[in-house]
Amino acid sequence: MENLRGHTFGEKLRERHLQALWYDREIRPREISTVRGDRVRVVYPGDWNCGGGPDFTGAVLELGAGRRICGDVEIHLHPSAWKEHRHAENPAYRNIVAHVFWLRGKRPPDLPRGAVSIDLGRFAQASFHPSEIDLEAYPFGVSPAADRPCRLRLAGDRERALALLREAGMARLRDKAERFASLLAAGDRREVFYRETMAALGYSKNARAFREIARRVPLRALVAEPQVASAALVAAGGFGDLETGGMRPANLPARRLAAAGILFSECGAADLADATDFSPEGCRDMVRTLRAGGLVGAGRAAAIVANTVVPMAIAEGRLASPPQRLPPEDVPRIAKLTAQRVLGPDIGRKEWARDGICIQGLVRIRRECCLVHHPDCDGCAFGSPTD
Repeated sequence: MENLRGHTFGEKLRERHLQALWYDREIRPREISTVRGDRVRVVYPGDWNCGGGPDFTGAVLELGAGRRICGDVEIHLHPSAWKEHRHAENPAYRNIVAHVFWLRGKRPPDLPRGAVSIDLGRFAQASFHPSEIDLEAYPFGVSPAADRPCRLRLAGDRERALALLREAGMARLRDKAERFASLLAAGDRREVFYRETMAALGYSKNARAFREIARRVPLRALVAEPQVASAALVAAGGFGDLETGGMRPANLPARRLAAAGILFSECGAADLADATDFSPEGCRDMVRTLRAGGLVGAGRAAAIVANTVVPMAIAEGRLASPPQRLPPEDVPRIAKLTAQRVLGPDIGRKEWARDGICIQGLVRIRRECCLVHHPDCDGCAFGSPTD
């Protein structure tokens, strides 16, 4: 393949190669500027988005003499792909601050206001070859930025790192318990449990919509007519604005709504609102209850236990404090990215991904520390010396 730079590639250059080139500081061109000539310093390339929407979210760039822009980045081989993919019509792309491409072409006229165009191919070394990029290593096998203070502090100290993760996870569950206490003060406890379980089944993209569906089709309606419980929820979902982009078939909203109908009408999921046994075996029994209908995986069932069953039990006094361990839930992308940059390679995934408390801790660290002190870590206490 010969591109407009004069490079001849035996392996076809793909957008994923450019994504890796943008993400990885070790192979990204050292000198970059916008098509208008403003020098670009990549303070933070953004989080690699493995789902629908922009390729990178939350990027931080410095232009010229230090003007910072923060937002999302979209990568294309050719600038015209912006129009071909109709990104301007998609609200998910409204926060684009940089459009990065490889082949020369006209700037799309409908980029968001203030977005810069970066011709990455112009700055790549003549020796660059796509076969040199191990695409399977991205995004989780490569660190996109300089080592964080927390990573340097925790390097080689496995026990301290895991203890900090568990401490953060328990704090997250206590925060959730406070929220449950407010919800319980204002509504029927079984309906509250049902709505929050529905939110967990909807994942982050559809949590709010699934809560609204639970209000339209309350738990008492499912119990009264169990034979049509799933159909009623699926029908109610047809009137909502549900996200489906980038989802696997097993996670599509209609399947999750059908699962909820079975869980609450046939499998006794509502009884988990009264759970008292939070021993490891007790938690595994809860997971088995939530999997009984055959439509919910072990990871999602464990997430419901962590995000709904445990916080409600703490709020109601049936559980004095979060358990020391919880069944492992599906690891969210943000938890993987946080582990990558906070823990580094010395503490591998097997060290933390087997414990739901640690996973909750990574989510909390991401939201309460990394996002707040992003991207320079100034003022962040996580991982700083305490002795």
